[in-house]
Amino acid sequence: MNLEWGKRYLMCPPAHFGVLYEINPWMHREVPADPERTQAQWDGLVATLREAGAEVETLDPVEGLPDMVFTANAGIVDGEKFVVSRFLHPERAAEEPYYAKWFGERGFDLVEFPSGLRLEGAGDVLP
Repeated sequence: MNLEWGKRYLMCPPAHFGVLYEINPWMHREVPADPERTQAQWDGLVATLREAGAEVETLDPVEGLPDMVFTANAGIVDGEKFVVSRFLHPERAAEEPYYAKWFGERGFDLVEFPSGLRLEGAGDVLP
């Protein structure tokens, strides 16, 4: 298999992944994540993407921010610009500076939404 598009991915290892809070109907604290299974699935996905010809870059996980594994929510890349997400929930909003720092350190021009507007990454802009 060879990728026609999507040859570069940002991923965050699941070192701190878990269901620590509930901010959507799919999250249930009484159904905990299995750290070993989570890591194995993440490793398998990274290996599959690389085998398909993709470049996988990683963002360091941050303790207390379990949803950083969902990097598609970080924001939107538009050429050399990165539009930083503005999350509705404070639990996710704490991730924003880490995404901005990562992209800024790699030379992207950072675009921030005005206060009060919400953007939660790919889920808000992809059809």
